[in-house]
Amino acid sequence: PIHQLECCCVDCYSKNVWAYKKASAPLPSGVTGVHGEGKPLDLRYWPNKLAVTGKEKLAFNRLRDDAASISMVTTCCSTLLCVDHPFYQTNAVLTFPEFCPYIGAGELPEISTRAFIKDWPVEKYAELPPKPGFYLTADGPAFEPPGPETEAACAPTFTAFANPHISADAPGETFQELLAAAGGRVESLGP
Repeated sequence: PIHQLECCCVDCYSKNVWAYKKASAPLPSGVTGVHGEGKPLDLRYWPNKLAVTGKEKLAFNRLRDDAASISMVTTCCSTLLCVDHPFYQTNAVLTFPEFCPYIGAGELPEISTRAFIKDWPVEKYAELPPKPGFYLTADGPAFEPPGPETEAACAPTFTAFANPHISADAPGETFQELLAAAGGRVESLGP
C-alpha cells in the first residue's frame, strides 16, 4: 500500500456494514455492526490502477446524495472492492482489508495514526490504545494529542495522494475509467 490509516469515521464503517448486510454475510471478527464499538477500521490505499476481470459485475454507489466518496462494489455478492474520494486526486483507491482480505499482499505495515477521531464516541475513544490522530475543522486539520509530534506523524496523510504512484501506461484501468465504462452511474443508498 502507498498509505495506511486507522479510521474512526462513520462513513467508512457504514459503507462496509451495508455491503455485508446486503450480501447477508456475517461481519468480520471484531466488527459488531455498531459504529464506535470495537476498534476503528484498517484503511489501506493503493495506486489507482486496477486489473479487473468481470467488469460487467461492477456497480458504483455512495452512502447518500451529498457523500463525496464513491464505492466500487460487485453486483454478484455486494463486495465493496474499493473507494474513490476527491481527496485522493485520482492517484489512489481506498480498500478495507478487514472486510475484503487481500490475496498475496504479504505482511502489511503497522498503522501508526488515526483519522476522523471525533466521529468515534468520546468514552469509547478513551478506551483505545493511544495513537496520534486528526480530525477536520473549518480551519483545517486538528490533532490529538496536540503538538508537533502528532502533526509530524499525521503529515503523510496530507501528502500521500499528491502524486501518481504508478505510471500512466501501466496495465489496468483507473477507478474513473471503470466508472465511465459502467455508464457513469452512481446509485445513492440514501437521501
